[in-house]
Amino acid sequence: MRSTSLTIKAFACLAAGAASVSAQRDYYFNFGSSAVVQERLDPLVNPGALAGHVHSVVGGNAFAATMDFGTTQSSSCTSVDLIADKSNYWMPSLYFHKNGKFTLVPERSPKHKIYYKYGDRGQPGADRSEFPKGFRMMAGNANLRSDDGSLGSGGSQLQWYCHGPEVQSAGIPKGFTSCPHGLAAAMRFPSCWNGQDFNKDQPLAHMAYPTTGVGLIDGCPAGFQKARFPEIFIEFWLEVSQFDGQYGANESPFVLANGDPTGYGFHMDFLNGWQEGVLARAMRTCRPGNTGDPLDSPQCFGAGSVQNGDAKERCKKSTSVNEDIGLNGPLSQLPGCNPIQAGPGLATKPANCPGGAGVRSSTSDPSPATSATTAGLAPTTTSSPPVSPTTSAAAGPRPTETVPPAGGSSEMSPPSVNSTSGVWKAAGCFLDALNPRSLGSRPQWWGQKISSSNCVEHCDSIRAKYAGTENGGQCFCGNELLNSASHPGKCTSKCDGDGSEICGGPGHLSIYSRDGLVSVKKRRTHRRHIRHFSASI
Repeated sequence: MRSTSLTIKAFACLAAGAASVSAQRDYYFNFGSSAVVQERLDPLVNPGALAGHVHSVVGGNAFAATMDFGTTQSSSCTSVDLIADKSNYWMPSLYFHKNGKFTLVPERSPKHKIYYKYGDRGQPGADRSEFPKGFRMMAGNANLRSDDGSLGSGGSQLQWYCHGPEVQSAGIPKGFTSCPHGLAAAMRFPSCWNGQDFNKDQPLAHMAYPTTGVGLIDGCPAGFQKARFPEIFIEFWLEVSQFDGQYGANESPFVLANGDPTGYGFHMDFLNGWQEGVLARAMRTCRPGNTGDPLDSPQCFGAGSVQNGDAKERCKKSTSVNEDIGLNGPLSQLPGCNPIQAGPGLATKPANCPGGAGVRSSTSDPSPATSATTAGLAPTTTSSPPVSPTTSAAAGPRPTETVPPAGGSSEMSPPSVNSTSGVWKAAGCFLDALNPRSLGSRPQWWGQKISSSNCVEHCDSIRAKYAGTENGGQCFCGNELLNSASHPGKCTSKCDGDGSEICGGPGHLSIYSRDGLVSVKKRRTHRRHIRHFSASI
């Protein structure tokens, strides 16, 4: 899973009752996203009307109070990496509560991560269907204020994680006064379908979580074997550093937009807007979670299928609700009718809730200069489960390949760095493979914003052989580069710590070494899906 954070949680298997590590053969891909709008709408639970609380919405910019598949396809752009995905994903916004005021917590856009897990036992798309047009589902329960048993390995697997002190909990964690590298909530959607449509009065009734770690249709419970979809897992990233030192270690100053200070009521919604046939085709052959195939490779979504970070950041939608949600400063109460309810019992709807906001016609901001079609893929005409080709697992270590220096590629900035021990040279832009990652399992440096220069200085100080920066904000150090390949042109992210320098790109490393050379080693990859709560493997 491609990284956008400075931290990593120890890995855990997604499926309940998972088989042994050696027996698992899971496949997955992931992509980054940013919010297209924050507003009090929910076309699933409150179609055509105001929602109960504010949501952060990711995906197509045609999001509206009333939606169907056609609405998603009218989006002029999408705020996720993959152009063919005009779906919408939304979750409650977070506020900082102090002295009776509610401050909207900014998001670490484009740091939200969306993962699609599919396939099992060497069959990438075995028994996995793409979502029907306009398919809708939810994960989680907005009224929860304690763990009712639905949040564990057999359910949504909700986790909150403070990055910096590394504090983790099923609810919003305590035990810190600073969360310098972000606060994240992570949750998975159910993937087993009974064939019925979404019912807002019973929003969870048509879907179920798999009962075994086996990825085939018989891993679904009885009555929910109409189809098994890819399992969507989302990490929702928040920037809370501005509140450092304003709360004690035993305090809980954060509250969700639905009045939940516990975090157990975190939930997510999904409305399918994938271009028909694209997801089905990719699941048959795309294995980025195992071999590091880029998402725009022929095995995955094809050339031109992935937009750059600037394009998705420009994709926005004007709000449809005439209401201040905190973008102009702290609020005296949460938008809607959401008094704080800490439980532990289920939250209840207060009586005599005032109105005050209205819904106006939805408008989408101009689309970025990016085609809304997916080049390189011919969509199929059926939504039946994809047919899986025969696959073979990688076998044993492979030879080492020495890659020559980049030769002054313009994307490598700076071309060299003076460190304490001498000059380090740019070696080029390289793929960051997954499980294991190419340059170590986690970023290894904390304390300030990253640049390629200060990353090299740090790696030099710990006597590492290679230094690598990724996606503008990460520094990796290591003595070998695993399962990687040279990918010129993919390192385009400006460094958070120095905008004149380049720090890799999404899923790609700007590599430096003392001689400008890199030896890439090939090793067997673990064919399993692994999860963490930091958008980083």
